[in-house]
Amino acid sequence: MIIRKRRSVYNTRPAKDQQVEFYQDVTHFVRRFVNSAVISAMKIVAVMDHESTFNHTKWPTCGNMNVRKGLRCVKEEMLRWNQLSALKNWMFRVKFICLNKENTTEFYMYHVLWSIPTPAYPEPYVTVSVFFCIAASRVQPPHFPVDVTYVFEGHQFVHRLDIVFQPKWLYDILDMKTMLSKTFTF
Repeated sequence: MIIRKRRSVYNTRPAKDQQVEFYQDVTHFVRRFVNSAVISAMKIVAVMDHESTFNHTKWPTCGNMNVRKGLRCVKEEMLRWNQLSALKNWMFRVKFICLNKENTTEFYMYHVLWSIPTPAYPEPYVTVSVFFCIAASRVQPPHFPVDVTYVFEGHQFVHRLDIVFQPKWLYDILDMKTMLSKTFTF
């Protein structure tokens, strides 16, 4: 069985069926090489830009942030997570917790509760909490984006939206809480 390797936009080497070019001098070679590198880089940027805008949540700016917009954006982000195949059976609920005003920044706090209801247990024994904090600065110009961070329950690591979400994080917390709940006798 022969497996043919797919050609990637990141691969700059010529395929076997392409002709090898010969150059008159170093200057022509360098020009051709630089042009090829620029075209390849533009293709990579186009692919990355397409991937980053696909299903991307439009967060409000510092000037127009309010409780409703924050709630809508957190729900949209959670729907993006919920579209992952590993989380298709999970359900979530988003709730606004509080608004803290400290000096020149407003902190909007949201609580997201994740669970896996089943026909046998429609009200799950264990849930997983994720806490979102949206910081809107009143010193920055109104068009500046808000700062969005989130923390999983029982953890101290602060995640940002540029970190790719891993469903494993929710499963790890769920598994630990399930093991812990089995040790209790009621």
